[in-house]
Amino acid sequence: MPTIVRHEREAVMLVPAALPQTESTTIVYTYVSQFQIPRANWAAYSEDTEKSFVPVVEKSLADGTLLSWSTFEQVVHTPDGYTHGAAWFNSIAGLMKVLDEVRKNGPRPAQIAATKHEDLLMQTRMYHGGSGTETYLRVVCSMAKADHPEGYTAMLKKLLLPTFEEQLKKGVVTYYGVDEKYVNTSAPSMRCVVITYPNAESMDQWATAINTTMGKWSPGERAEFAGATLPDSRRDILARIMHSGHK
Repeated sequence: MPTIVRHEREAVMLVPAALPQTESTTIVYTYVSQFQIPRANWAAYSEDTEKSFVPVVEKSLADGTLLSWSTFEQVVHTPDGYTHGAAWFNSIAGLMKVLDEVRKNGPRPAQIAATKHEDLLMQTRMYHGGSGTETYLRVVCSMAKADHPEGYTAMLKKLLLPTFEEQLKKGVVTYYGVDEKYVNTSAPSMRCVVITYPNAESMDQWATAINTTMGKWSPGERAEFAGATLPDSRRDILARIMHSGHK
């Protein structure tokens, strides 16, 4: 049976719940739909999501159409950024089937009130999901060198993947992956590291582990890390996962 996890608020580019595979040549595709919702409409948007989106993806998970799904609310806001979103994962055919079912309900009132909307279709080759509840989402996107974008993933495998794996085994994180765009609505050299955490404390533990690893690098390794991306191209997302489900 699929595991369904819900998180309710007190008083989240790219967002998977845990996937069972590890690094593999098997590509997993992710459809991400993001909205900028005025603050006065946040409660209505959450209610619409509960009624119109969650039942569709729960059914699609149960019948094997999806491997996993999630909804999220941004924690760190910007004037022009997105506030809410959803993501679902599997083959392209599975993603489109779910999208068709969601759209049968028509746009919900809170979605109509959105001041901005964006869809992304991503692909992931390097990923590993563990077990446990995912509560927070972190997405770290950078522009890889356009003439050698695969160098970014190679650098991560060499310098940071052992730490990623160690933290996953310890339960500090529940998922990590490296996403790239399948439909290039912006520069195709963008790469995004996606991480999900079971709680806020685990974000501190992850940061400590990564900083400790980076502190041990040689000057050559530091140069390799810096040289894999364009300067000052990094942009981050921090979000709270509100609902999720995975096999």
